[in-house]
Amino acid sequence: MNLFIRFAWLWLCLLVMKKPFSNMNGAIQQSYRILPHDMGWRLHLPNFRFFSFMELGRFEFWYVSHKFHEMSPGSRLIAAQELVYIRPVSPFALLHSDTVLLFWDDKYVYFQHNFYVKGTLVATGLVKEACLRYGRVQSPVSIFGECRGSDMAVTTVEHWQALQQSLRQLSQPN
Repeated sequence: MNLFIRFAWLWLCLLVMKKPFSNMNGAIQQSYRILPHDMGWRLHLPNFRFFSFMELGRFEFWYVSHKFHEMSPGSRLIAAQELVYIRPVSPFALLHSDTVLLFWDDKYVYFQHNFYVKGTLVATGLVKEACLRYGRVQSPVSIFGECRGSDMAVTTVEHWQALQQSLRQLSQPN
């Protein structure tokens, strides 16, 4: 329910404020007050809340980049996501998130999400997302143009893909 309320608020703000989009490499910045209903049993922010904030960041990216309007409904499919926790987030903290389009290849779009409390990095996440059009995977090259990204982004994505492949092989029966 929390995600839906925040999503509705984000959608309303985007419709009313008509937020400009600077460029594809710019970060989408959002802030959230961590309320008691966000907390887990151990009184810190659990992973599913971080993933919810990541989803809201990507939604805002697609919406303000105007790529959202060119795609069909249900046009984003998460292929993989990973989160690295660095520090716990306490109740009533102000959590800032930055969502950046890291890189894209022939099949997937890669986003990085960084979370900060008082300027300190508390978590970072990566998301691999497929773009769909009428139920088929659409190449991000047809949406964004030629692949581009910094050498660091490309290296990070390559390492992440290698890790995912290793994990798939581990889960295969012998």
